[in-house]
Amino acid sequence: MNKSVCILRSNPVRPDSRVEKEAISLMKEGYKVNIFAWDRDSDYKPRKEELVIGETKIPIVRTGIKASFGEGFKNIIAFLKFQLSMRKFLRRNKFDIIHACDFDTAFFSYKLVLRKKEKFVFDIFDFVHSRPKNFFQKQVKKAQYDIIKKADATIICTEDRKNQIEGSEPKKLIVVHNTPSGNHVMENECESVNISGRIKVAYVGILQGSRLLEEIGLFFSKNHDVEFHIGGFGLLEEYFQELADNNDNIFFHGRLSYQETLNLEKDCDIMLAIYDPKRSNHIYAAPNKFYESLYLGKPLLMVKGTGMSTVLAEENIGELIDYSYDGFEKGLRDLIDRKNEWSEISEKMKSLYTEKFSWEIMEKRLLDLYNNLSKV
Repeated sequence: MNKSVCILRSNPVRPDSRVEKEAISLMKEGYKVNIFAWDRDSDYKPRKEELVIGETKIPIVRTGIKASFGEGFKNIIAFLKFQLSMRKFLRRNKFDIIHACDFDTAFFSYKLVLRKKEKFVFDIFDFVHSRPKNFFQKQVKKAQYDIIKKADATIICTEDRKNQIEGSEPKKLIVVHNTPSGNHVMENECESVNISGRIKVAYVGILQGSRLLEEIGLFFSKNHDVEFHIGGFGLLEEYFQELADNNDNIFFHGRLSYQETLNLEKDCDIMLAIYDPKRSNHIYAAPNKFYESLYLGKPLLMVKGTGMSTVLAEENIGELIDYSYDGFEKGLRDLIDRKNEWSEISEKMKSLYTEKFSWEIMEKRLLDLYNNLSKV
């Protein structure tokens, strides 16, 4: 094969489960994969590194431009510096295919890539402003539609997102769910002993607003009969570190690799995939936690009316909650009361993963798309 691919991502890929899985799948097929990523922790010039996942080593160039996550326009200068660094990298290097993740890498790269006559894949993890409320948001949506139309292929992460991009004109469109793969093998094959005897609840992800996290933290600080294991990074790191320091049932694990995340979730009893239903993009969300819960067979709490919650309701594999402190408390207590059903729920979830959502299914879709692109 020997076709070269560059994946563009506006985070450090430390970790980024979807990018990692796609890169590994492409490399197994014979593609030469590189990643260009933005490290917001400190300032430094672009440097070549290796992303090591098991026995796989993926070349990655990280550019260090200090910024924070989840603060929007406060990071505009850093964001523009990243775009300039990315475009400079693309001008100096030749690839057969550019794989841009989300609008924040695609908008500043697709015209340059097409002028260089390289293939362009637009991978939409999160579509921005699907229901625009002002002129700026309308222009962003219009720009995304233009990218979809001009890209050689577009990838979305759920079937529901076809409705979100309705009216766009993709040349090729596939759905690749962000589901776990066997490449992230868990180290602990046996179940660990629950020494405390308490029910363990897990959340690993971005620690910011619109996910009910502060209310959830408050709940566990008041209810010591259940444990909360939380990992990730973002604006609320100090908040959860302080809670962990002051409560014997709250454990803050910080930034975790994808393998470490799966290990932690495997050791817990219940998982959370919480989004604010008032945000239009959350209606079409494809939470990593949803797919990880299927893979691990762990009952799940989700908010009514958010992405993939209809599957939870149809399959009865957890509890749907209102987006509030009281809603979370009721949903968690109801799910704990169903403990005698957990074994049956677990088997159903694992079967659902195997039959509809396994990475083997998603990998075939991705590779079929790429192999057809390479023939043109």
